[in-house]
Amino acid sequence: MPENTGFTNNFPVGATGCAVEPGADRAEERGLSEYWRVNISNSEAVELANLLRALRKVAGHLGPNAGDIEYAGMSRGGGAAIVIDPARVMGRYPVPPAKVDLLIGTTVHEALHRIVWSDHVWKLLEPAAEAVGKMDMLRMQKLVHTGEDIYVDLVAARSVLGLYVEKVRAVAMEARGKKIRPGTPSIDELVYVWWAGRGGGNEAYREALIELERLTDALRLITAESGGVTARCRQRADLYLETYRKLASRVSGFRVIDKQLYWYPSSVAGKEKTAPSPRKTADNKPLSPYLSRQIELQLAAHSADITPIIEHIVGPGADVAPTSRWDFNIPAHPVIDRRLAGRLRAIFLNYSERKKVVSRGLISGKVDGRRLYRAPISGRCFEQVDRLPDLDWTVTLLLDASGSMKGTKWRMVENTVGNLHAALAGYRNRLRAYAYFEMDGVCMFSSLLKGRRLFSIPPGGQTASGQAIIAAAYFMPGGHGRKLLIHITDGESNFGCDVQYGIDYCRQKNINLVTLACGYRDRAALTTQYGKTVQFLRSYGQLPQAIEDLLKWTFVYGRKPHLWKDSYLRCSDSGLPATGSG
Repeated sequence: MPENTGFTNNFPVGATGCAVEPGADRAEERGLSEYWRVNISNSEAVELANLLRALRKVAGHLGPNAGDIEYAGMSRGGGAAIVIDPARVMGRYPVPPAKVDLLIGTTVHEALHRIVWSDHVWKLLEPAAEAVGKMDMLRMQKLVHTGEDIYVDLVAARSVLGLYVEKVRAVAMEARGKKIRPGTPSIDELVYVWWAGRGGGNEAYREALIELERLTDALRLITAESGGVTARCRQRADLYLETYRKLASRVSGFRVIDKQLYWYPSSVAGKEKTAPSPRKTADNKPLSPYLSRQIELQLAAHSADITPIIEHIVGPGADVAPTSRWDFNIPAHPVIDRRLAGRLRAIFLNYSERKKVVSRGLISGKVDGRRLYRAPISGRCFEQVDRLPDLDWTVTLLLDASGSMKGTKWRMVENTVGNLHAALAGYRNRLRAYAYFEMDGVCMFSSLLKGRRLFSIPPGGQTASGQAIIAAAYFMPGGHGRKLLIHITDGESNFGCDVQYGIDYCRQKNINLVTLACGYRDRAALTTQYGKTVQFLRSYGQLPQAIEDLLKWTFVYGRKPHLWKDSYLRCSDSGLPATGSG
């Protein structure tokens, strides 16, 4: 039996969008969400991304089984659990709170169907459905369908999220009520009157509504029980089956207006096409490819999955591996060389650009000409001019943490990062340090600096240097200062996109990229990948001095790594040999 993908025919457009009639925008603009939704924007892509992020947070509070939530036209497409029709919220930014309330209510309603396992209830009732005729199957499905909606409403009412579901249900009842036409009794009108909680009306429904109200009371009792979700599904299935058997003789003569099955039993699925899902029958207008990419970029910037960022920069056709942030770091314990840290600190303080700072109104110093137009009374007519270091630089360390870096290699790299971090601690610097490795086919990208604390990770996996360089360059702080990206590795990239994509992106962002290859014998392979941006070290023992020389020549002389002269490389104390890149 195919999986039922939605239980939202009670709503005008299903769970795929905000259940709003075309004239519903005339309602008040105020809503419940305006009291907590502060991440709003006038930009279309940013606002839609903020709204989608808010919906995911709300669904996340319900439970882990809510599934993915996306706009129609985004990357997962039909693979998402809840697909939202973007046309219901597009056109005005920030999106009015009244529309946001309706969209939250619809999302909560659909997410709860997944959390309470409504699909499992359908499967439990499959044998009983196969034993009756097609018209009786339709009547039974309408009863179960509406019963599950009522059960979800009762579950939602136990929290503040029930207020949002109430708003959606009010709009949905109004829309569905317009489709009911007076006349011969119908099963469609019966379940609508039951779901809406409106007694009276057609006398033919009186006895059936009594049984249905008893069913509602029984469903309410199930929501208060502490049993497992499987047991609750079995209880609901038994209740639906018992209620329908009592009503079968009373509703057998009722008309069936909408003859669409909500699911097909196994005996029918092989003979007919799969039942159209309410989600697919809704008129979902997908986002444009450009807007979809912009929304995914906005979401990726604040989420663990940064694959959309890499794909956007690399472009179509490239072999991009899934890329994710890694936050499960361990404290690092590097060995600090205080002399080296002092020399590194001196490079930034002594050779940085200077900014003029004037202190006026002093009681001693140089006479301030601006204060001589009147006789000094307090004696504060002096000034002092200082030229302080302007740390307009950004340094990012990118460390290869693949499996070949285990042991002494990683300890040496940790010590180098620790020395640089100790040299710049306490200054308003822009130092970043990242490590990357591969795990289960995913490129993990981890920040090693959090405030003043230095962290580490256990090396392992393959080497995805190309994607790591792109991620490090993307998250480098902006501005017009000097930018240096130092990549430390022991071998060539063998996972993810090509390194050339990262080199081209650094050149586009005006970032000086230099790769320090430590102890790798096959220099030809690395030169082919990195070109003039690679420099070779004979061993990891040369790494601290090489970092010092690299910073000195970059910030003191302003030379880009690929413009270094071979004469410097041959006579350098760091032991950097000539690479022929001249």
